[in-house]
Amino acid sequence: MRKRMTVIPIPDGNAIKYFSDREAWGRIRRAQAHGFYLEAVTLEESIIADSLISFLVCVGAVQPDARLARQSFGQLVQQWMAVVPEPIPTKHFPDLRTAVDAWRKRRNKVVHGMVKSVPGTAHDDVLNFLEEAKVVALEGDALAQALSDWGKKMKQRLNTSKVKAVSA
Repeated sequence: MRKRMTVIPIPDGNAIKYFSDREAWGRIRRAQAHGFYLEAVTLEESIIADSLISFLVCVGAVQPDARLARQSFGQLVQQWMAVVPEPIPTKHFPDLRTAVDAWRKRRNKVVHGMVKSVPGTAHDDVLNFLEEAKVVALEGDALAQALSDWGKKMKQRLNTSKVKAVSA
């Protein structure tokens, strides 16, 4: 029996970036399906941070250099909020900015909290921890999607504005 091959067309633009994003989303889906929520959360953070970097570079708020990739997730969120000080309402979030920042804090607790504790203090039950990790992973998925969609819209608006300014 002959196996069918799936042909994936190479997209215009940055094909390497496209395939890396595609792999990340595939891993998020598989991780969530198998209960590996920490992997999903980690990849979601990477996607969100990448979207923030892309937006900040696109609007000229930061320079695309090696230091940018070393900035913490919190620093990127703060820079984004400084550039976009008004709320960003979306279908699922009253303000995308505050939702991402709140998720960032929950993400920190999940990524670092399974075992880490102060000696002599009560430690949360691992089943409660895993349930919280699941919730954070699902919310991170929705935030990554919403931020990606918002970033694409903002880039299109910015590019449209540049074209209108050049042709005027």
